[in-house]
Amino acid sequence: MNTHTAPKGTASRVEWVDYSKGICILLVVLFHTVNHYTEATGSAGWMQAVIDFSKPFRMPDFFLISGLFLARTINAPLRDYIDRKVVHFAYFYLLWLAITFAITDYDVLLSDPARWVGMIGWNILQPVGTLWFVHMLAVFYLTTRIVRRAPKWAVFLIAAALQIAHQGGWIDTPSYALNRAMDYYVFFFLGYWAHGAVFAFVERSQAFRLATIGGLALWAALEWILTSNNIAALPGVGLILGVAGALAVASVGGQLAQLELGRFLRYCGRNSIVIYLTFFFPMMVLVRALAKTQIVPDAGWACFLILVASAASPLAFHALIRNTPLNLLYVRPGWARLGAPRERLTPATA
Repeated sequence: MNTHTAPKGTASRVEWVDYSKGICILLVVLFHTVNHYTEATGSAGWMQAVIDFSKPFRMPDFFLISGLFLARTINAPLRDYIDRKVVHFAYFYLLWLAITFAITDYDVLLSDPARWVGMIGWNILQPVGTLWFVHMLAVFYLTTRIVRRAPKWAVFLIAAALQIAHQGGWIDTPSYALNRAMDYYVFFFLGYWAHGAVFAFVERSQAFRLATIGGLALWAALEWILTSNNIAALPGVGLILGVAGALAVASVGGQLAQLELGRFLRYCGRNSIVIYLTFFFPMMVLVRALAKTQIVPDAGWACFLILVASAASPLAFHALIRNTPLNLLYVRPGWARLGAPRERLTPATA
């Protein structure tokens, strides 16, 4: 399945991947925006339809893309691999978990520091809130390293069976982390195993633009029908729609990259982890402000405004602190590396 590979070189970037990640991160921000705005006002307006449509592929696409380049490093020396794929994400998870709890639970921190530390410890075992994706990446990279000698088809079948079983309600656990692993590891592993096929698929979609546009229109129509009639939630259907949606987003990314359109999406994709780690704070401020004042009376447009501001403000903040000590919020410092660091800082790429 790996007849094609990504461009060589650690400094190279694949533009359609950045575009695809940009689409995904904006859908993630929109999902949380709509949920919180609906909770505050009782309505999300027309944005609810966007959320429902993207649900089957929003996170599967993110995880599939995250696995695309793993073949480059899966057999690296163990210490290097753990540093780059596990400690790396653990650093940002713990840092931003502490920041989040210091802001949202500062009263507990002041009145009962031991309990506050216990909350941090519990969330290491059971990630909740928006940071769970970063936690899962560390888990998935470690898991794939462990099973890399096993037949890939067998790992995929087991992961697919667990995803279908959990979606069908046949297997469920009290653990949020285990449930999310069952939901999404199959997509991450597929990105790793079939990365060559994915790159070849996007290359062909770029070569045959009209056919690709027709295929995307057909996919969108089927996606709309299946999600509107709650068929997307059926066991097995969700797995198929997750893969199909991930490939559709990759195709859209390929077209945008080829046409050099929507460069803001590409920039969001390149800095997706910056947005992901930070968007919650401006989002909650804006949700509360707009829900209270109703200065934007249409709920759909209110959610759209919150989406734009919640994605743009982390990028602006990152640009302001890039050359300051606060850069450690998004760039892992040398002291947080295993062994002697080759470089002083490691960007928070995902």
